Amino acid sequence: MSWSKRWWMSTWTPFAVAGLGLGLRSDALTTATLAGLAGIVTAAVTWVWTWDSNDIEGGPRSRLRVVAANALVVGAAFGAAVGFAGPLGLGALVLLVLVLATSPYAVGAFSTWLRSMPSLSTIQLEKVVTAMGYACPEYLAMPPPAGIDLFSDEELCRNWQTSYQELQLGPSQAATAAIVSERQVYLDELERRDPRGFAAWLASGAHASQSPLPYLGSSRNERPAINWDELTRGQG
Repeated sequence: MSWSKRWWMSTWTPFAVAGLGLGLRSDALTTATLAGLAGIVTAAVTWVWTWDSNDIEGGPRSRLRVVAANALVVGAAFGAAVGFAGPLGLGALVLLVLVLATSPYAVGAFSTWLRSMPSLSTIQLEKVVTAMGYACPEYLAMPPPAGIDLFSDEELCRNWQTSYQELQLGPSQAATAAIVSERQVYLDELERRDPRGFAAWLASGAHASQSPLPYLGSSRNERPAINWDELTRGQG
């Protein structure tokens, strides 16, 4: 038994026993009926939920044990809520919700749901941080690295790829935001130097780990060709 389950049972079992005692003393029929119905519904739901589940090991016997445990817990919680309804009023409902929400089953289901949520890709994270920076510059300042205009294209592209590898190491949120901001500065500088080559790189389906170097420089080196023969003939 995990420590969380032991803590939950040791914390709420006295409340459940006290609530059931109050309920059976004040209105035994109502308490027993609601507790029984809650247990039956919980057992049915658990049985359906565990039908194709791979989380339960040990075959049918383990499955029946899980069904019985869930039904007992929920039934006892509802019965205790009936018992506390007299002295606590609506506070009994709040207590019931608190008991069920902190149960190991609810916490485990919530954790599984959190793990199943897709995480943001590097490109998506860069867009979010960039949008935050433009929307509120005083919150997320993005100063360019010192002397970035002196970097060669090779150095800029190498830093672009190195920063991507740093993101894959799973740094803290603050470090991730700083790296993403730095990568945005690299992109801005590359676009400033060679807009046409930068656009060609994006049009090729650029990936966050890909170097834009093969697309840079060609447009800047293009110069109008001078036909000296034609020029001299025209002067003749």
